[in-house]
Amino acid sequence: MRSFCPTCLPLTAPPRLLRLLCVVMLGLLWAGGARADLVVNEALSAPSSDWNGDGVVDFKNDEWVEILNTGPGVESLDGVFLRDGTGTEYHYGFTGSLSPGEVRAVFGDESVAWQAAHGLATVGLSLNNGGDTVELWRDQTDPIVLQPLDVVPIPAHAAANERALGRDPVTLGWLLFDGLNPYTGALQPGYTGCSPSPGRTNECGPILPDGDVTWGSLKQVYAPPQP
Repeated sequence: MRSFCPTCLPLTAPPRLLRLLCVVMLGLLWAGGARADLVVNEALSAPSSDWNGDGVVDFKNDEWVEILNTGPGVESLDGVFLRDGTGTEYHYGFTGSLSPGEVRAVFGDESVAWQAAHGLATVGLSLNNGGDTVELWRDQTDPIVLQPLDVVPIPAHAAANERALGRDPVTLGWLLFDGLNPYTGALQPGYTGCSPSPGRTNECGPILPDGDVTWGSLKQVYAPPQP
């Protein structure tokens, strides 16, 4: 009995159509694998500290986005770009490579310099303080297979002053890094008390007691701050 293949085309199909199908399928497979490796790891939209270390607090220059290599091998960053959820122009283009588990943070002033060098409007990372989307792309010459590596919606409460949205270092799920501006609401991700950490692997876990403690004092450690 002849087996049935729902994705196969007849041998009489035009060669051009066969080539197009192969390009699309290979591109989807490649992009799907890449998404599992290079991801957005942490982002801070509303700075009020000198995050880039230039001695000046600036709402545009001190924004930052961090990416992470979650894969088992070294990942090339050539042709990898950042942008937000509005428009199609990239806001920053990476170079070099990332080793397994390595992170790289991009600050707003680096984005501005990259945009100026490429003749683009110098809007920086352009993260909206009322919530936004961070997109990580690997550009390709064929627009048919152009797909984002990672798309991360940032909720409004995670885009507030000095708060970052970041991945849990174990599960890679999302956490609120609100140690500099504690969150008291009920939205998720909720209060953690962990601080943003651009350029460093995220660390946000339980606080372990250093000696005997009472149940009441232990509850105070884990209880969110009161409004």
